[in-house]
Amino acid sequence: MIRCVHCGMENEPIFTYCLNCGKPLEQSMAGFKPTRGPVTGDSGCALVSIRADGGPGPEHPLRDGVNTLGRLGPEVTIPDDPRVADRHATLEVGRDVVFLEDLGTRHGTFVRVNGQRAVVDGDHVRIGHALFAVQVGIPRPQPTTDGAAWLGTAGTTSDHFGRLLRLGPSDVVIEGHLLRTPETTLGRTSGDIVLPDDPFVSSRHAAFQWTGTGCVLKDAGSTNGCYVRIRGRTAVQSGDFVLLGHHLFQFKRAG
Repeated sequence: MIRCVHCGMENEPIFTYCLNCGKPLEQSMAGFKPTRGPVTGDSGCALVSIRADGGPGPEHPLRDGVNTLGRLGPEVTIPDDPRVADRHATLEVGRDVVFLEDLGTRHGTFVRVNGQRAVVDGDHVRIGHALFAVQVGIPRPQPTTDGAAWLGTAGTTSDHFGRLLRLGPSDVVIEGHLLRTPETTLGRTSGDIVLPDDPFVSSRHAAFQWTGTGCVLKDAGSTNGCYVRIRGRTAVQSGDFVLLGHHLFQFKRAG
């Protein structure tokens, strides 16, 4: 399978364009590396810090080539966040594409979902203060020989296509929710999954939808968005939001 670096969709190797977003898959090949030239001056790209009130903060100019983000920087220094590693992630600025890569950190690097994004088994999603792990393709309980319902099924036949596990410290599972067809909604005041005590969750925030072949996370126009933890290298576009620990940035490219 080839995972699209733009939307995260897993595609069969026979395809050259992503079935979800339509973008070329050649940049998603495991062996693909952009041309590495010498690191030069200002690339016209920057990471803009987002303040707690949602407004733009200081800008961090990026250079052509590899820029390192973390407690030690040096291009983007984040010294005051225990969830940020010394060398946390890189932004590689090329002529036609910019790649964001997590450097194997404990807490990961997240990007905001623009409208919708395919999610696969094992993906981590941040919504408000909550961190979830997505499970899809889990087997359904087989009918019992005596007609009794399995414990945990509420006595009904399940139509679920996966589960959403809420994670606590050290990734301990603190609660779980079934993802049901055609979609399972989440919000602060309404939805199949309700997070009433999180002020960063919108009344109707997001939905996990089964497409028949996979799961798609759809943002419902929420104020603070949904964030998916990246795996490997992911292409970013101007305007994308990147979350490291408790720090939120927006990537911008001139022109």
